Amino acid sequence: MARRPTDGDGIDAITDEQVRAMAVALLTEQVPLGLDGYKYTDADVHQVVVVAAAQARSVESVARQLGAAPSANRVRQVLAEQLFADLDLDALEAECNALLAARLPPGLDRRAQRLAVDLVLIPYHGAPAVEPGEIRRGQAKSGTTHFRCYATAYLVRGGRRLTLALAFVRAEDALLDVLRELLERVAALAVGVERLYLDRGFASVAVLAWLAVQPFVAVVALPKRGQRLKALLAGRAGYRTTDTMASADDGDVTFALWVAVAYAAGRRGRHGREYLAFAVLGQAPCPLPVARLADEYRSRFGIESSYRLAHQVRPRTTSRDPALRLLLMAVACLLVNLWVYAKAALVAATPPRFRAAARRWLDAHFRLDTFTDLLIEGVKARWGVHSALRYPFPLTAPAKL
Repeated sequence: MARRPTDGDGIDAITDEQVRAMAVALLTEQVPLGLDGYKYTDADVHQVVVVAAAQARSVESVARQLGAAPSANRVRQVLAEQLFADLDLDALEAECNALLAARLPPGLDRRAQRLAVDLVLIPYHGAPAVEPGEIRRGQAKSGTTHFRCYATAYLVRGGRRLTLALAFVRAEDALLDVLRELLERVAALAVGVERLYLDRGFASVAVLAWLAVQPFVAVVALPKRGQRLKALLAGRAGYRTTDTMASADDGDVTFALWVAVAYAAGRRGRHGREYLAFAVLGQAPCPLPVARLADEYRSRFGIESSYRLAHQVRPRTTSRDPALRLLLMAVACLLVNLWVYAKAALVAATPPRFRAAARRWLDAHFRLDTFTDLLIEGVKARWGVHSALRYPFPLTAPAKL
């Protein structure tokens, strides 16, 4: 087969085939389906899934779009029979985490990292597939209080989030158990923790008491509840004090309370002073001033609006199957990881004197949408696309469209 020309052949080009091969080869290696001898291969099935992710569309619509691709029914059948039938959700979660860890930029173990753990709640309007615990309740969003819930541990590298660990969160799961599981997976990657940032959902006595005895600094945003805490949110400058949180089930915990002051300046329609309250815990001292800690916290959760990147590449589905939904969430995180990995690999292959300029160029030109565009075009070049839709009814004259 003749090689298609590209916009920039040669060693200095990033091609659609390179991006396609990287994503599909990794999925085929880490999530084998055992389709040797069948009409379609493992790679064929995974190509449909990654294109659905790259376009944030369903497997059904992608299978109709691609000319020689397996049908959506075939893709779902293969995943159900060759993957989900042999793995329970815990085993599948372990495979998803191995997938995320398979292509990480080098050097993450050279020094302790600033990590964050966050929850993502995907609105769900259907009934559970097997058991009620698949669905977690939360604050109303998109017309429902029922969600599929996932937790991730991630760091921000080069201005982009890099997911190190993923967990499916059931209705009965305690957030302390989820947090410990994620940090154990991070530790297995030999990645140390310098500072850990958690959002308000983790502000409980059980979590704070556990974090207080850890060897790293942990920063937990506090919800502005209770008369005592609200009374402490005053003044013109940030400051440090102590506070106590109590629980009927877990007793109480006293912690360092850091209060930062910011000015809304019209953001979200607000004006005047805003107070940000943090519990700062752990055996190691925190070297940052209050204002710097608040800025660093916002940078952990604010870059690309937290899960916005993963949502850009999350395949859509109406399936109730929690295993399929977990796999699709892992693929979304994987594509963002591969994009970050590709940028790091390109910089590493660049002569040292050009690396600073290379990073700036990649930030401007090799965005996530560019990465996914290349991925989509690479698969289309393999399979082609349907360029016409057969109309099954007779026409009295050519239609003027």
